Amino acid sequence: MITLSLLHPLKQIPVQVWTFENESVIRIGRSTDNHVILYSAVVSRHHVELRRVGANWEILNLGTNGTYLDGKRITQVPILDGAVMRLARSGPNIQIRIGTEANKDLPNTMTGDRTISQRTDYAFSDTEITGRSGEPPSEFGDTESSIETPKKTVSSVGMIPVPPHLQISSEPSSDISGTIPKPPNSFGKAIASNALSGLDSMDTSESDCTHQRGGGLFCVDCGQPLQVLQTLGDYQLVKVLGEGEIGITYLVWRNGQNLALKTLNPDWIDNPQAQAALECEAEILRQINHPQIPRLVDFFAIAQCPYLVMEMMIGNTVAQQVMAEGPIQFHQAIDWILEICGLLDYLHAFTPPILHRGIRPTSLIYQSAPFAAGEMALVDFGATKAVVLGQENPAGSTGYSAPEQLDINATPAVDLYALGPMLAFLLTGQNPISFYGDRGEGYRFCAESVPNVPPAIRAVMQKVTNPDPEQRFDSASLFADALRQAAHQQD
Repeated sequence: MITLSLLHPLKQIPVQVWTFENESVIRIGRSTDNHVILYSAVVSRHHVELRRVGANWEILNLGTNGTYLDGKRITQVPILDGAVMRLARSGPNIQIRIGTEANKDLPNTMTGDRTISQRTDYAFSDTEITGRSGEPPSEFGDTESSIETPKKTVSSVGMIPVPPHLQISSEPSSDISGTIPKPPNSFGKAIASNALSGLDSMDTSESDCTHQRGGGLFCVDCGQPLQVLQTLGDYQLVKVLGEGEIGITYLVWRNGQNLALKTLNPDWIDNPQAQAALECEAEILRQINHPQIPRLVDFFAIAQCPYLVMEMMIGNTVAQQVMAEGPIQFHQAIDWILEICGLLDYLHAFTPPILHRGIRPTSLIYQSAPFAAGEMALVDFGATKAVVLGQENPAGSTGYSAPEQLDINATPAVDLYALGPMLAFLLTGQNPISFYGDRGEGYRFCAESVPNVPPAIRAVMQKVTNPDPEQRFDSASLFADALRQAAHQQD
């Protein structure tokens, strides 16, 4: 079994899915005789084939504008599960999943070629997803606008996001017979294949788009940034995501991908220790291979200034989520903490253990997309800079910081400590520093100060925040077991 997912050009989440069980060759292109039909100006009539070779699969490029894998143009290569191929330099992205396990990740509401935009639980804005006519679906539940689930052996049309004013009728008008105007580059321009038969030899480049529509950070026609703060090699800096005393993180764009780029503030560029700390963060990410932790993309230096490029984790920070929605429901909060425990178990299993040292609401991303590996993503491994430079804890993080936070010899218990205050924040929406005090044990986090928390949960929170790391839980999994057992007592 092989599953293909058409990805949103900006958010890189699936908007349409095809599953094939018995085919040995799957053809993708603009022509209606393909298994997957994609109407895009840069997609050839017969653009690419996926071929079964024994128990494996391979990609064979057929398109004039090329097929790209990991940013490199390919001719014929084997397929790895989870690979994302791009049709042409500016064309649509398709993720490839191999085996039956991939279907287990699919939401029950997403079958056949039903798109996310047709489901009530995940609605895009009008400019993000449109129907074939160029208009957003009038009602998600309307049977006339719904797409029926096709048989797996029947070709189905993949409609790529398209701005309404650029929609073109599938029937060419009589007054332009014999002339095909050069269309602007667009991921989703729904042009009939008979109107594009002469475009196979044209490599429509991003520069053809004039960006006249404006609005937002990216052009809805070609996907490129509308304003660029600075260009560093292949990377275009689009927006500041966050800034601290030492470093600054940008949203960057490269070859159709949104990434995060971290570098040093001007006052720290010439500091050898700060440079070493950023390189240390890159080395940590280089070791990690987990879908809920950013993947290292690149690490380079220009004029002795280091730059770290990593995968962009899409979603709000937990801090933003709580600010917008208020305190988290009890069982949801418990589930989030348990998920964080799984991430810490993964990190602490390395030799030596990888310590995050910065678990807090701003370093956790709530991923609401249906294809996310989990709801929690862990980012910002930059707390090592404070250790290397001997600095104090960053502002706003002290409520989550263990007493040994900046000890170079700290153990995994330093990360476990933060889970107590984190749970308090999720349940109350309050800065956990307000739950610190001296109740006969010295100044420490006091779980009994957290309102509306069951006694069994308070006992677990009190243990994990013991000032003595030896008195906390021995591992994230043991803490998770205790928390799970305490939560079950409330059911």
